[in-house]
Amino acid sequence: MSDGKRRASERKPSWLRAFVPKSSPLVVTVCEGCGLYVIEDRETVWDVWDYGCVEGDDLTVAIILGRPLTRVVWLPSVGHPLLRSVSGCAGIRPDGQYLAGHTCHLARVSVKPFTPPKRERSPGKPWGGPKLSKQEIAEFKRIWNMPYSQLKHEKTPTNKVGQGDEIQALF
Repeated sequence: MSDGKRRASERKPSWLRAFVPKSSPLVVTVCEGCGLYVIEDRETVWDVWDYGCVEGDDLTVAIILGRPLTRVVWLPSVGHPLLRSVSGCAGIRPDGQYLAGHTCHLARVSVKPFTPPKRERSPGKPWGGPKLSKQEIAEFKRIWNMPYSQLKHEKTPTNKVGQGDEIQALF
């Protein structure tokens, strides 16, 4: 090649554009050694990772093969992931999503696309948490607005607030 860059020997998966947007410290590039697409983490030390999401049975395979792993932490507020190091098997959770370290000319552990975690609630909608009585709300406001000098002399109430099986003390 005249520009010194190696051409990819595979098609770039379309989901990588959403996974690694321009604002991310991660970069999708072509490995100079084998020509496969890889993800470079340029946040601190430049690490190179295969792009497939490692989870479930693939996680077991990666551990058996001794492939380094990094945890994918999705940041919905900025719309891209960060990668967090794990040390061997320490820090690996069975419900986590990981990328495996890239090793030239070896098969990827996974080519599964990454899917961001589902949001628990849409923005702008109220939480709809425990329903408190007017008396409980009034007691909370009274304690909240009480000066600390007076609060430290206040007796702890014996009644509990909560709903259902959940029991919480005011203090």
